[in-house]
Amino acid sequence: MIRPTGWLPLAALALLVGLTLWLNQLVQAPVARADGSTRHDPDLIVESFNARKLGNDGRLLYTLAAKKMVHYPDDDSAILESVKVEAFEPKQPKMTITADNGRLEQGGERVWIEGNVVIVRDADERNESARILTDKLLVLPDDGIARTDSEVTMQSASTHAIATGLELDNRSRTLKLAHVRATLKPKR
Repeated sequence: MIRPTGWLPLAALALLVGLTLWLNQLVQAPVARADGSTRHDPDLIVESFNARKLGNDGRLLYTLAAKKMVHYPDDDSAILESVKVEAFEPKQPKMTITADNGRLEQGGERVWIEGNVVIVRDADERNESARILTDKLLVLPDDGIARTDSEVTMQSASTHAIATGLELDNRSRTLKLAHVRATLKPKR
């Protein structure tokens, strides 16, 4: 017969073994899943990609085109080559953005474009056409917003400006520039 005090060393030993096994589980790396779900592999590649967003009335709001689009399901992102975005706001001149590369995020709600970014706003009855150059730009197409904190160069028939940072709101027709150096030609 084992005395009641004989269980005490065995209980301490069992507790020590249990704690050792628990700590071992904590420090082990998680087992990699063999189904490939943790890899960043494309599930869709589209050549001559072209997407159109229509308003509730069926009117074309904007288009997004690329020479090639590669979609990744793990983070729902897509890489774009030779990007072109065209915005068609009601009662506004067409605005076109082109760039070498892009990345779609959040199901296309955010478009990061970079490399030789060119924004062209067509002329209308009140304003001349304008061209803006930068190296990277975040476009929120559903909101009609484009912004960057990089250097931008704006050119038109009467204006040449260099600034650091830009926020363009195509719906309200506003353009905010920071740290601007500009040359304006007088009207004749």
